[in-house]
Amino acid sequence: MPSDTHQEAIPSRDDTQEVPPPISPQKWRCCHCGGGGLDSYGDTCRHCDGLGFC
Repeated sequence: MPSDTHQEAIPSRDDTQEVPPPISPQKWRCCHCGGGGLDSYGDTCRHCDGLGFC
């Protein structure tokens, strides 16, 4: 394959593309304690450290 054909196969970077907006972090309710922060024995949930979300 000639070198000029190989270079044409690689798309050039377009610097005019807009940068997507940042994604805001989301908090998900803990699936082990249900968001209460405690396990069934009344101890701090080990999965979420008692915060209630992951």
